[in-house]
Amino acid sequence: MKPSILLPLLLLFLTACQVLEDGGDGRLPSGTALDLHQDLIVPPNQAGAFIQGTRIGDRHRYDAVCRLEVRTVDATFRTVTADRFTVVRVRREAERFSQQESGLRRVSLFGRDGPALLRFTTVLHLRSERQPDVLRLVCSHLQDSARQPRHLTTDEIRTVLAPVMTLHRTPAH
Repeated sequence: MKPSILLPLLLLFLTACQVLEDGGDGRLPSGTALDLHQDLIVPPNQAGAFIQGTRIGDRHRYDAVCRLEVRTVDATFRTVTADRFTVVRVRREAERFSQQESGLRRVSLFGRDGPALLRFTTVLHLRSERQPDVLRLVCSHLQDSARQPRHLTTDEIRTVLAPVMTLHRTPAH
C-alpha cells in the first residue's frame, strides 16, 4: 500500500470507530427523535434541502451545514412536511477536502506537504411512517488539519438545526 494513502485511511479508521457524542458525555442512541418544525422544499432534480439554521460560532473556520435528504429525485418541487423522525443509525466520515502546498517538495510526510482542509460528516439515517421517502440528515463542516480537527458534537448539530429542527436528547416514545 502506498504511504500517501495511509494517512486518509488511518483518519477514516479512527473516526469510524467513534460514536456520536451527546454533548460530550454520552452517545446518540438509535430511536432518538428528530422533529422538523416547518415544511422544507426540495428543489427539482435535487435529492434534498439545506437547513437554514443557526451558526455555531467561531469554533470552526467554516460554518457547519446540514441537509435533509430524500431517496428519490423528482423533476418538480417537493415538500417534506413538518414531522417527527426517528434516528435509526449514525455514521461518521472524514475526508481530505483540499491540500495547501508548503513549497518543501523534497521532504514530505506520506506524500503530502502542507496543511489540509478536512471535511467531517455525520450522517443520521432517519425513519418516518408518514414520509418513508425521507432518508437521512447529513451534517458536515470543514476544518484545518493543524487545528485539532474533529466531528461536530451532538450539541453543535442541535445548534446548527435550530430553530428549523430539534434533535432530542432521549429516544422517542
